[in-house]
Amino acid sequence: MALRVKWDRTPVSIHHDNKLVLEGLILHLRNKHGLRRRSIVMEDREEGPGFLFFLYQPCDPRWITEFDVTQIPEEE
Repeated sequence: MALRVKWDRTPVSIHHDNKLVLEGLILHLRNKHGLRRRSIVMEDREEGPGFLFFLYQPCDPRWITEFDVTQIPEEE
């Protein structure tokens, strides 16, 4: 399953079926790019099943695409 990013909404939301993938992406964005203003990972109640978090500061799309999802375990 790929990350889904909704760039057309404010704030931008990032979605995935695996909570661990989103938590890994948060760490990547914080540690490599200094991105700190974001929400916690939560259940996606509108589009579920799955999880999402919101970004509250500008983020270069390349920062997300460089994240290696395959290094995160598939199970929750």
